[in-house]
Amino acid sequence: MTAPTHLDAEPETASSYRFAWRILRADPRTWAISLTMWVAFFVAPMATGLLLKAVLDRLAPGSESGVWVLVALLGGVELGRWLLLMPAIVQWHGAWVFWHTVPRVNAMRSLGQDPGPVTGRLPGSPGEAVSRFRDDARDVAQVLDVWLDLVAASLASLGGIVVLLVISPAAAIAMFVPIAAVLVLGQVLGSRLKHWRMVERQATAGVTGFIGDAFGAIGALKVAAAEPAVLDRFEQLGHHRAAAARRDQVGTQVAQVLGGITANAGLGLALLLTAPALRRGELTVGDVGLFTTYATLVAGLPRVTARWSAWQRQAEVSAARLGRLMPDHDPDLASAATETFLRHGPPPYVPDVVVPPSQRGAHRLERFSVRGLSVHLDETDQVHLVDLDVARGQLVVITGPVGSGKSVLVRALLGLVPRAAGTIAWNDEEVADPSAVLVPPRVAYVPQVPRLFSEELASTVLLGVDPAELPRALELACLDEDLAEMAHGTSTMVGPKGVRLSGGQVQRTAAARAFVRQPELLVVDDLSSALDVATEHRLWDGLFAGSAGDRTVLAVSHRPRVLERADVVVTLQDGRRTS
Repeated sequence: MTAPTHLDAEPETASSYRFAWRILRADPRTWAISLTMWVAFFVAPMATGLLLKAVLDRLAPGSESGVWVLVALLGGVELGRWLLLMPAIVQWHGAWVFWHTVPRVNAMRSLGQDPGPVTGRLPGSPGEAVSRFRDDARDVAQVLDVWLDLVAASLASLGGIVVLLVISPAAAIAMFVPIAAVLVLGQVLGSRLKHWRMVERQATAGVTGFIGDAFGAIGALKVAAAEPAVLDRFEQLGHHRAAAARRDQVGTQVAQVLGGITANAGLGLALLLTAPALRRGELTVGDVGLFTTYATLVAGLPRVTARWSAWQRQAEVSAARLGRLMPDHDPDLASAATETFLRHGPPPYVPDVVVPPSQRGAHRLERFSVRGLSVHLDETDQVHLVDLDVARGQLVVITGPVGSGKSVLVRALLGLVPRAAGTIAWNDEEVADPSAVLVPPRVAYVPQVPRLFSEELASTVLLGVDPAELPRALELACLDEDLAEMAHGTSTMVGPKGVRLSGGQVQRTAAARAFVRQPELLVVDDLSSALDVATEHRLWDGLFAGSAGDRTVLAVSHRPRVLERADVVVTLQDGRRTS
């Protein structure tokens, strides 16, 4: 079977140590409290061993005095240790959620608020996005988790080794053998573990992305009778993912199991080395009990070390994948300290650029201009030295043949794709970062391919703005008659990408999303492409009727009705303006 094509070009792996350390520094107190409780849990068996030795030594004839008191103390220490585990787990869980949250918040905030286009940072599919926010954030959190175990186990093992050296130096030295073996094993398997993890992540994204695409295009699949081809492809992706997941999980488990095996081997070797001293009577029964307790304690370190070695290497892949969501693919930005509001909840969100209509003077559009705008994508000049002017109240239409650069031009002037050259000005004031400035209430954009959330229709239109303008926006978008036929009206679920709506309804819902924001400049990309003639006429007539006569619109269209109404027609050919 041929493996699926590469889904998303991956960078080199990043330092998981640095990534995890920066997250730890975001809230060191939480990690320190967890560490203190974890150290207490790991170190408590040292007291258990001493009490066990005292109990066993008093079981000899003539030495029974006080044995029951020691037994009670022994039981109390063990009971207290396990009672400590409950608050330790609660504390750990809070820290665990925080470790997940920091890179997720950083990534979402950067994608939504950082200046400039984000197209080069977005994952190749929804499945890949889910994998990064869910799986990769978890893998990095596991590094901080295993650091707790490693530090606690190391401190407990250090104390255990000191006692073992007193009882049997040779046996104590033997306990170091599995630790060294695990570290060597980690070096040998490290590169393979990283490679297998990367392949598994890509294969998983292939499956989830294909499922999302299939559901989003279910109508097209039925019309094309493509169900068998979809099932074959899904089976192929599934087999590839299963093989990748087996390699990844088997590699991880082998590394951890071998750590356990070497730990058991070291423990057995240490016990064998104490046998001669026991035969010679140099060790009491209590010494044997103490030795066994501490040797078992030390034997836990190789197991933790094996987990640490595997998880640390695999998290290098995750750190790089999370870093790809940030500017310049910098993992440091994904792991930077950030406010998460996990404890007290977020403050009210009041965007800087959203103001009431009565206070829009600073945003009022008089003139929007573009000079010498050029876009270079995919090794070609998509747009070359285009000038454009839009005055208040005008309808300016960009037209031209397919592939002439119309949509690229619109996306570039909104900052959604990078400009190679050119300036953009709002009221003759240059806009350095269109992606941050040319947003509501200045500009609202209706893309050629709308993206709807799988929410109620009202929610996917409003996206958090005041619902007072919703009825008017739905009327302008010619959705009022459609709503009358929907059983749940504006509470109707639109489905993933609007799959429960027709193509025209999806376009008009996206238009309503723009209308409800009452922008100074409305930018639409081929809004009428999925509309019938009557609906198209009604929509454009409504936009420019009555008090809306000074509405300013920049539209991409080839429809005669729109071109006839236009104040200015801009024609593109091969990325250049011809009229």
